[in-house]
Parts: sequence; structure tokens; C-alpha cells
Amino acid sequence: MAERPDQNWQNREYVNFGPGFRIDTGNPQMGLNGTTVYDLFGSGADNNTSSLGMTNGGLYHIYNDQCIDIVGGAKAKDGECCINIIGKNGDVTITAMANGQVKITGKNITIDADEDIKIDAGKKMTLKASNEIELDTPVLNTTAMAGNLAPRDVTFGGLVFSGTEVGTPEIAKSFTGGSFKSPFKDMASSMEKMAANSGINAASIESAASSLEDKLGGLL
Repeated sequence: MAERPDQNWQNREYVNFGPGFRIDTGNPQMGLNGTTVYDLFGSGADNNTSSLGMTNGGLYHIYNDQCIDIVGGAKAKDGECCINIIGKNGDVTITAMANGQVKITGKNITIDADEDIKIDAGKKMTLKASNEIELDTPVLNTTAMAGNLAPRDVTFGGLVFSGTEVGTPEIAKSFTGGSFKSPFKDMASSMEKMAANSGINAASIESAASSLEDKLGGLL
């Protein structure tokens, strides 16, 4: 890649304080966010390095090969803010790369949003409380197909036996509480028993199951 023309090296100041620390200002070499306003660079044992500085594009950066500690509030009173992170305009993003975890620990934790809160888990989300979990909302919806909180009319059994005389206890016993995780082992016998108790013939069960399979597509 060709060097950027008209680089002004006369404005650059480079001060070396030994093998472990140096200051670089006015470096005209173009980086990802413009040229360098200033850069403080340090190196230690095992080739661990750190740098902080600013570019002409306005980016202020802190880089470190190992852990970064930000500690405040040693003399703060109870309830006073010790560390404050503010984004004046735009997002505030915390990202753990590779296999790292993001952990928030405290006596009490408050998440306060003026509008919406969205939690999106790629696999499983667990809520655990030693005493109580309280949901305070005028509207609460779920699209769960299985589980002991799934409504009767949206579970697998609820859809199959919708409009029949098979009651909620029978459906809940056979199709909720996690039993839908491996439903096809005992599904045939369960449906036959419920059909015998309610007077539903086999043809109607087969028709209902076929219709449900078409609706659920690849889920079955």
C-alpha cells in the first residue's frame, strides 16, 4: 500500500524515556481513524504492552494486553456514585469477545429504561430468585408450545384437542411440564387413552394430528 502523500513530519515529536515508555505526538501516518494527535506507549515483561492516545478523527483509545482496572469511590459516602459512564449521543456497548462472560454484581441491581427492554438469548435464559419472582404488568403474553406455564389453547395437546371434551387436566398431564421434549414415544398411547375416555374416534384424531403437523411444519 502506498504511503499518503504530503505527510508533515516536521510537526512530529517523539520522546523516548527508555525501553519501557515513550510519547509520540503529531505522527502523520494515517491510521484507521486519522493521524495521531498523541500516543503514550508502554511495554513491560513478557512483551505486555499498553497505549492510550487520541487520533485526529476524534477517537480516544485505551489499549492493554492484560486486565484493565477502573476503581473509584474509596472515600465516597454510602449511596454516592463512584464510577459514571455516560454516552452523550449514541449507544453504550459492552462486549466480551471469544468465550468471555459479562457479569454484573451488586447488592441490588436496577435496569431502568424509558421505553423498551429486550433480552435475546441464543439458547436458554434462567431466572432464579430465592424468595419470589413478581411480574407486574397489565398484559402478559407467551407463545410457548410446552411447559407448565403454556396456555391450554397454544400447546401441542391444546391444539390437537381444541373443541373436544378432553379437559385441561388430561392435556396438562400429557403435554406440559416438559413432557413435550420427547413427545413421540408415548404420544400414540396417550391419545388413544384420552380418545377412549371421551368417545372420540380414531379418524378424528388422525385428521386433527395431520392438520396440526401442517401448521407446525418442521417442528414435528
